[in-house]
Amino acid sequence: MTGNLLRAGDEIDAVVTMAKPFGLLVEADGGLTGLVRNANATVGATVRLRVVEYDAARSRFSATTVG
Repeated sequence: MTGNLLRAGDEIDAVVTMAKPFGLLVEADGGLTGLVRNANATVGATVRLRVVEYDAARSRFSATTVG
């Protein structure tokens, strides 16, 4: 997704950078950071996500896991 804006409904792959009790912090292509609430995965894992919301001004997104 480097150089492209994300839209709600887009499916992307991202790497888990932190796992917290409330969910996952992830990083997608181009260094975009995101939050996946109520999800579990190991730090360093690649997860498939569906974008819920994208904040272009802050270059961050929220998403849910796919599958």
